[in-house]
Amino acid sequence: MTEKTPTLITLYAYASGEPKRAAEFRWSEDKGVTVTVVDPEWGVVGKQFYDEGVLWRERARRVLPSEGPAFMHALLSRTSMSYYGLVDESDGPAA
Repeated sequence: MTEKTPTLITLYAYASGEPKRAAEFRWSEDKGVTVTVVDPEWGVVGKQFYDEGVLWRERARRVLPSEGPAFMHALLSRTSMSYYGLVDESDGPAA
């Protein structure tokens, strides 16, 4: 993988109007991928991605957190979610 690996991807829920931080995925070489559920109600989707993997349509396969950088890139490939969005905040939260 030649692209820089995202180190922080935030899952936002948009169903209630204002974006709500639901979960955070972090990657480091030391710890691998970790997930933190920020909002118990909306963060279940993030936990599900972590537990079951993420479908990476471009590669036609499911990617697990144990695959580290590939998992982080697969998260960002998820662009067609109605009530959620994934944002690369590796360089800090978007303003």
